[in-house]
Amino acid sequence: MIIRKLVIGTIAAAALLTAGAVPAAATEVQPSTLTTTSGSTKIDAGKTVTISGKLTKADATPIAGAEVGISFCFNGFCGEHQAKPVTDAAGVYRATLTPIRTGNYHAGFFSADPAIANSGADTAKIVVLHPAKLTSFDAVRGADKVVFASGTIDFPGQYTAYPITVEFQYFSLGTHRWTTVSTVDAAWNGTTWAFSMSATHKKPGVWRAFYAGAPEMFHSAGSDLVFVL
Repeated sequence: MIIRKLVIGTIAAAALLTAGAVPAAATEVQPSTLTTTSGSTKIDAGKTVTISGKLTKADATPIAGAEVGISFCFNGFCGEHQAKPVTDAAGVYRATLTPIRTGNYHAGFFSADPAIANSGADTAKIVVLHPAKLTSFDAVRGADKVVFASGTIDFPGQYTAYPITVEFQYFSLGTHRWTTVSTVDAAWNGTTWAFSMSATHKKPGVWRAFYAGAPEMFHSAGSDLVFVL
């Protein structure tokens, strides 16, 4: 009887050990979806833009109370988080930021729940245009019919263009169509960016200096108009 009980006890113990050795089923990770968009895709430097979106589970159920990190990205590199908004009951988040140059924002969700996967999304490119200003301009005609012009240009914002190509433009009275007759790169004179140019043009008309700007960096700028006989 004692031997029989010992055998039965040994079998029961082995069964318990075997059951404990079976690993628990792995937690199934559910995907998450994060959307993001910007309120504007083209702004002046110094202006703000609103970044917003929604965080949901795979079945479209909102994920509330989750932190979303938002970083500014330029040329494929994203910096540190500039904002960490928290999703509301509908899974919606929102942040107002000031981009310093053309680029995009990346929103990232890092899940604290092992059953929910991380996710991220990028906004479209946001073009940020910095100011340019022709601060002076004058044009006069010499005795040989050559029109001489000079002036200065400034970039009052955070960035300065380089090179700074300035066009010398003219239109005859009644036409109102600008024609570029000469171009020159402004140079630093120790105080400001200055330029000078000349063009042979016999007819009287209106002259100006014009900076075309850069499509994703600087505004264009035109000088005051000068009438030359």
